[in-house]
Amino acid sequence: MKRLLFLFVFCALAFTQGFAQTADGAAMPTGGGAPAFSGVRVPLIVGGALGFGSGTGVGSDRGIGLRQIEPMIGVWYPGMAFFRVGYGMYGYEEDFEDGKDYEVDHSELDFELGAHLFGLLYLMGSYSRVKELSDLGDVAWNEWGAGFGSILFVFAKAMLFTEVGYRWVLTHYDPFLDKKVHGGRLQLNIGFTSFVF
Repeated sequence: MKRLLFLFVFCALAFTQGFAQTADGAAMPTGGGAPAFSGVRVPLIVGGALGFGSGTGVGSDRGIGLRQIEPMIGVWYPGMAFFRVGYGMYGYEEDFEDGKDYEVDHSELDFELGAHLFGLLYLMGSYSRVKELSDLGDVAWNEWGAGFGSILFVFAKAMLFTEVGYRWVLTHYDPFLDKKVHGGRLQLNIGFTSFVF
């Protein structure tokens, strides 16, 4: 777990340092505002993100890798704050004691709120309602999260972002372990957004 934590922190710092640069390579001044978006009338955004993490729940060792593909919409004021709503989904196989492989459909509805504190850098909090459907049993639980991230302006109406955060997984029943589980996990998100107007 310590190696995993070190890896995530290292990746987050590397991405954040890279994303805190402007297009010409000059660093944004600390506490400076975001560059003006020419032609943007309303800060309504659409986008998507890939979520990499240490697993979905905490009941079994599901390894490290891609854990979420999430389209999203929201409102984002660069240099100030944002609110996003996303619906993440993916599928995977779970090995059971009887030797069978069960297909699991994972989905989650995410609500994320963030505030820019140092120019392009921001802090964020999240709430997620998670569901997993399988032949062995269906389960749903809640997750709360906190983390930080940074944005990189690409075009006049588009930007990339990267985030690292910790998710608190609330108590839920794991049908594969046949018991209630709870705990936490790490997640790294890499995504893009585009302003609609």
